Amino acid sequence: MLLLAYDATISDYGPAIDKLSPYRGTLSGERENQKPSYNYGPPSTKFPILALEDDIINSDGYGLKRGFYEVRIDDNNEFLLFVQSGKLKAKIPVVLYENNKKDKKDKYKNLSAKEAQKQYRKELKQKEKERKKYIKGENPKDIVFSNVKLTYDTKNDCWLVFWELEEQKAIGCFRN
Repeated sequence: MLLLAYDATISDYGPAIDKLSPYRGTLSGERENQKPSYNYGPPSTKFPILALEDDIINSDGYGLKRGFYEVRIDDNNEFLLFVQSGKLKAKIPVVLYENNKKDKKDKYKNLSAKEAQKQYRKELKQKEKERKKYIKGENPKDIVFSNVKLTYDTKNDCWLVFWELEEQKAIGCFRN
């Protein structure tokens, strides 16, 4: 017979499992913050998120502290903006900017008015068909691709930020 010391009284059916386990169980088996929908929910922004693991601080004490930053590009495509909790934390100049987005006007440029209207109606029917097909889920064509990467260039002794959003690409550079 095995003797154990319990803080609680033992019922006829033995000790309660909650008393023996180090973490108290819940009825459903998982807590609110353990659910995948809580931890891996849809992003609330279309801009890419950069996770800094270490501080990037210069000798004067200025720089980026570790954390999560939403990286945006300004209206003139001249600066990459590091935003944290809605506050601007850093502004980095863009060295190279590229936009491969095609205008909708160019699509119908070489067509006559009647052909352009026919093409436009065909596209509307296709969009409506796709909307009905993916009514319960998300259409893969509507997913916005966004990516940001931070690397250190030892040759030039600077940090490079590679930023992508849909068909836009930008490279920013700053020194420590």
